[in-house]
Amino acid sequence: MKRYLYLMLGSLFLSTGLWGQKTDKPGADIFMNYCSACHGKKLEGGQAPSLVSDEWKYGSTQKAIAHTIKKGVPNTTMVAWENMLTEKEIKSLARYMHSLKKKHRQLNR
Repeated sequence: MKRYLYLMLGSLFLSTGLWGQKTDKPGADIFMNYCSACHGKKLEGGQAPSLVSDEWKYGSTQKAIAHTIKKGVPNTTMVAWENMLTEKEIKSLARYMHSLKKKHRQLNR
């Protein structure tokens, strides 16, 4: 039931990208469809932690991000997406999130 709710909430936030910049379109679309309901349209957080904070608890490399997306985080609202997204979608989403994290760091230097 939780997974269904996340999918439904995520679909309400469909958009073309964050901060008005050209982005990894598939990754941006996946983020807006599935992640923004909890993590915010601009990664600012809400129900789930901010993704623009300086330190990500479970790692900020593309590999670590993909693992977190795929397996979820036990005892949190972060569900495992490995049965809902393809491997290609997970990699695209991880690449997109990693690029946003990198852009955020550059903007805040």
